[in-house]
Amino acid sequence: MGPDRRRTRREVVAGAVTLAGAAAGAGAGLAAVAGPALADTPPVSDAEALSKALVVERLMVLAYRRVLASGTLTPDVEAVLTPLLAHELEHVSAVAARLERMGVRAATGPLDLSSASDELSKHNVPGSLTDLHTMNDSLKLLVDLESVAEGVYFTALATLSKPGLQRLSAQIMACEAQHWTAVSGLRNPGQYVKAVPWPFVTGSS
Repeated sequence: MGPDRRRTRREVVAGAVTLAGAAAGAGAGLAAVAGPALADTPPVSDAEALSKALVVERLMVLAYRRVLASGTLTPDVEAVLTPLLAHELEHVSAVAARLERMGVRAATGPLDLSSASDELSKHNVPGSLTDLHTMNDSLKLLVDLESVAEGVYFTALATLSKPGLQRLSAQIMACEAQHWTAVSGLRNPGQYVKAVPWPFVTGSS
């Protein structure tokens, strides 16, 4: 989530329906005006965009499971986070099902720790899945990863060509924003400004 954020989450989600109707024509128009350099860049396929999102979702499942098993949480915090893991599992199933319809084999299990560590580095997430000593460690990791999840769907919305896929991405992105709010609120009790989602998002590859 960098300092050059320009679109609010509300704008992105509200604009998903518009994107659904306009995406196909927009891509052609952009290629026509952008010149040879952009025209020569292979477009990101729907399968590629969803595959990136699925990797992040599988990372989220692992992270929530590690946090819930870490022993760092109070019972009331654990009670809030447990349903969020169920949501992430639903996201994995939904994205994997769309990929399977495209003929892409989609893994649905959580990432192994080695692959997860690589993903954390790729997305510049400083936390660790194996070094969680305090509740703040655990909650900060989840807040950072929810930001990554929002970013990957933000990027997908710019490239997905089918309205149904755009709608699914907008819905999941909105859900991740709600998770961010809940987890940030747990991390900053009583500090409502810090619990309100940051109003801008940028993409994540």
